[in-house]
Amino acid sequence: MRVKWTLPALGDIRGIDEWLSKEANPGVALRLISAVRARAAFLRDFPRAGRPLPSGHRLLRVRNSPYLLRYRIVGNAVEVLRVHHEREDWQLPS
Repeated sequence: MRVKWTLPALGDIRGIDEWLSKEANPGVALRLISAVRARAAFLRDFPRAGRPLPSGHRLLRVRNSPYLLRYRIVGNAVEVLRVHHEREDWQLPS
């Protein structure tokens, strides 16, 4: 399966990177963004790994972090819809 990133998900990644670079340091930001991308790549082989949501989307935790990937399976692709901190209201529409 292919992994596709939506514009909102890419915006989430940029926001996380900017915030962590400022509040922590660029090294922490780089490690987290790398972990997010690796977790999304994992979905190529295991697209149903995430927990199903009532909306038809799925939710997968980024390991060793408080971040979650919200995604859906569309044909032969996994579409990453959003990347949220677990304390955010990730049930808002994408």
